[in-house]
Amino acid sequence: MEMFRYFLSFIFFVALISCGSEADDNGEDFGNILDSPSSLVLTEDEHVYGWGRSDCLMCHNINNIHLQNRTDVTIDMEEIQDQVAEEGESICMDCHGSNGTTE
Repeated sequence: MEMFRYFLSFIFFVALISCGSEADDNGEDFGNILDSPSSLVLTEDEHVYGWGRSDCLMCHNINNIHLQNRTDVTIDMEEIQDQVAEEGESICMDCHGSNGTTE
């Protein structure tokens, strides 16, 4: 029973520290991705730790991506968020390329 209490305390603590103010959250910021040589398409040099993986949402929290337009192009961010919410990581390749996968 005591182990269970420690487990619940741990879960509560993790949940507490992971909470933040959405008003101050600007999401993941990789700079103006159109400034990179590959534009929106990922390259191994730019995406070292995730290269070759198709499970994008294992590293990128769906709630922290596509929150701000970080390009010089007019983009409907709400539409992109809706597409990702509906289709999940299967839609990532449409804009960001295969990420080194063969899928």
